Amino acid sequence: AEAGGEGEGEVEVAPQWTFRLLHCPAKLQPVDQRLEVTVATPLELVHNARLLDRVRRFLDVLGESERAELAQLVRQQAESLREVTLESVLARRKSTDVQLRLAAPRLVLPQDLSSPDTGVLVLDMGAISLASMVAQGGETAAAAAADASAEGSGDGPEWLYDRFALSISSIQVILSPSKASLRAAPERAHYLVYELGVDVGLQRCILPPSSHAFNHVVVSGSLSEASSQSLHLQLSPEQLRMAAAILESLQSGTAEPAGEAGVPAALAAEGADLPAGAQPLATIERTRARFLVQRVRLSLVGREGAPLASLHAGGIELTAHRDMSGQGAHFRLDELYVDDRTAADPLRSRLVESNPSRASAGGGPEESSLVQLQYLRSAAGAADELHVRFNRLHLEWNPATITALLAFFRSPAAGAAAAAPSLGAPAAAAAAAAAAA
Repeated sequence: AEAGGEGEGEVEVAPQWTFRLLHCPAKLQPVDQRLEVTVATPLELVHNARLLDRVRRFLDVLGESERAELAQLVRQQAESLREVTLESVLARRKSTDVQLRLAAPRLVLPQDLSSPDTGVLVLDMGAISLASMVAQGGETAAAAAADASAEGSGDGPEWLYDRFALSISSIQVILSPSKASLRAAPERAHYLVYELGVDVGLQRCILPPSSHAFNHVVVSGSLSEASSQSLHLQLSPEQLRMAAAILESLQSGTAEPAGEAGVPAALAAEGADLPAGAQPLATIERTRARFLVQRVRLSLVGREGAPLASLHAGGIELTAHRDMSGQGAHFRLDELYVDDRTAADPLRSRLVESNPSRASAGGGPEESSLVQLQYLRSAAGAADELHVRFNRLHLEWNPATITALLAFFRSPAAGAAAAAPSLGAPAAAAAAAAAAA
């Protein structure tokens, strides 16, 4: 609190960070503990590839012997986990109610750290909330162990899962010509991705992975209803050129080689020394994931801010699964439209339309979806399978619009060549002409 002058009271300042851990008395609450964390003010993180590489080298202190010892500890823990009975696991389990409310950090990606007027790409994650969902009811430990040992597949009873609801609101991506202009209210032309929200449900079974046939990890997500369930992007030639330059500058860092599933190479090699009949933990977890993007809109804007074309896509769904028999993924796109925003006649403005007779033909989602892809990979060494289903797509050709779209995507390469400081004027002009050819 700040003390004022004579006759003035104290001014309370709200804390920026709060942390509270409560232990709940037995039989009075459905959970054993309650954790609450609140971050009121977001942090601003500036990407510096050289600094991150130095920090990584400083922290990378494990030698090959330490890596081998760590892998051995993991194997021993896995063996001891298999020997513990399910009933004792459930009896010892403690539940915690988690409530996190975070003003998410803003990640700033500058094109050139040494220039104060450099372009910046800002990823603003808005506000993040994470809440645990406590299942009511349930069975005794002995009954739960019996249910888990029984034959079954798919998702188990909900009280066998730790469940969390993750919500990210007000996500936006801004591409600003300078950090100074970003401090003020961003102009509409600087937005790359307009505000949107994402809702994700996370579930993880409380039992050891190898003790049941249910899905061990279940993830489901979609665009939030608060954001109109739509992903809206806007792109101009200047934004495309600046974004390409910023992404190219991020490639200066190097990463440590990793083994399968992102495991460090040394630990991945140690996995080959597992005892006979034992499997790495990652291979025995049954996983199911699903994410739905209800609507996507991409607006292409010309140099003078005039609309060029817009793309609309709807019903984008991606599902994936992994179990002992193998893994697979399924992709679905229900509809796709591309409109010519330069056309004077609205009847001739639609360039691409998916399945225009769908409304009159009827049918279920499988018959009406534009694209369906299914990929299956068997763990037994059988041939991979790829199934493709493509529905009707109506196309119209407008030579002037196609020429403008080609110029739109060629302009970043031409602009980069023209702005290259190492080239003289004749060489830069020749490079720009070659890029436009």
